Amino acid sequence: DAYREEHPETGKWHYVNIPKAEAKFDRNRDCPVSAADPKSPWRDCITDRILYFEGRLGDDSLSIKERAFALKFLVHLIGDIHQPFHALGDERGGNGIAVSFLGSSRCDSYNCNLHGVWDDMIIEEQGLNEKKYTERLLQEIKDNQWERLAGGEPTTWANISHHYAIEAMVPNGALITQEYVTEESKVVDAQLALGGLRLARVLNRILGTPEAPAAPNTQPGPVSLPKPAVDAAPAASPTPAATPQQPPQ
Repeated sequence: DAYREEHPETGKWHYVNIPKAEAKFDRNRDCPVSAADPKSPWRDCITDRILYFEGRLGDDSLSIKERAFALKFLVHLIGDIHQPFHALGDERGGNGIAVSFLGSSRCDSYNCNLHGVWDDMIIEEQGLNEKKYTERLLQEIKDNQWERLAGGEPTTWANISHHYAIEAMVPNGALITQEYVTEESKVVDAQLALGGLRLARVLNRILGTPEAPAAPNTQPGPVSLPKPAVDAAPAASPTPAATPQQPPQ
């Protein structure tokens, strides 16, 4: 995010503005042509840029520095696409919705907004340090057999995040209650776990030994979560590590 502040032309790479009224991502509607390079086949939204950096990471004609840069972006963007409000175009992805979080209008150093609640506050409210939270997620992965959901591709991930964002929307000025936090923390945990699993699958495909594709699915096991109103796409076919990804058509 510090890099984005110094390079604002990369800001749109971190999200995709799917309208609340639409059920799923449409590249022509939701992913604008690059303003910095209008002739580029790669557009300025998170779904395109994940594929772009996958190709850059796997391109062994590039320097180590260039591939390391691609790796940093890939780790960050796969995390971002699993935050539901990075896939919602309305109210600037929830940044424009002021809320009171458990009775307070201040969330750490900023005035509470819905996007920030999902970025930080729901996680902080769990009261776990990084080690304990990781242990909990690993146990949930095991209990729910989430490894089988490690495949897929960015458009599918964005569509699922978009659905979760719609389900979690509240009106401007709403009070975020403990009940809201308890319910939505299930989604946060699932998305954190799945984001990690999918990142690992992508990195293993590009840099290591490809694993068997996961069965297409969109719904994490027995945990009670809203079912995405989209069809899952099959896991992306493994691309040879040295072959750059091609832009979607």
